[in-house]
Amino acid sequence: MGAAIRSGLLRAVDCAAGDDVIVTMDADDTHTPAAIAQMLALIDAGYDVVVASRYQPGSRVVGVPPLRRFMSDAASLLFRVVFPIKGVRDFTCGYRAYRSSVLRQAVERYRQEFINQDGFQCMVDILLKLSRMKLRFAEVPLILRYDKKEGKSKMKVFRTALRTLALLLKRRLGS
Repeated sequence: MGAAIRSGLLRAVDCAAGDDVIVTMDADDTHTPAAIAQMLALIDAGYDVVVASRYQPGSRVVGVPPLRRFMSDAASLLFRVVFPIKGVRDFTCGYRAYRSSVLRQAVERYRQEFINQDGFQCMVDILLKLSRMKLRFAEVPLILRYDKKEGKSKMKVFRTALRTLALLLKRRLGS
């Protein structure tokens, strides 16, 4: 996932005008495009990054296996305690809207280190790096329709959890 996010975001930043908004979302039918309108409204209202969140009133999660749901909830809680970001409760969801100028600044600031995580933990790392830039973050409710997903998830849950915990330690220790 990290390589796809890196390629996609860097290409989008290259093509975007200063006032464009770049949206990332899963392409497996689990994220409904309906949240994009709310995300754009918040960007228009002055927010820099908007996350579709499982932890906002009005959110619904359908069909996610209990273990995976527990691990997402635990990760959210852990990151909120260790790296609180005002306006963010869902650190792992990849359904986001970014002001393109903010991503351009992040690429200039971090260079090749901006998106250097290869797995699903890249989404957490992007938020952590953006949080150092004193941006405005917000969330909108997410309707996660895991029951519409065709085929099996490519995420290796325990490997992803270990890599995400390793990232937490690495970032907490200052690198």
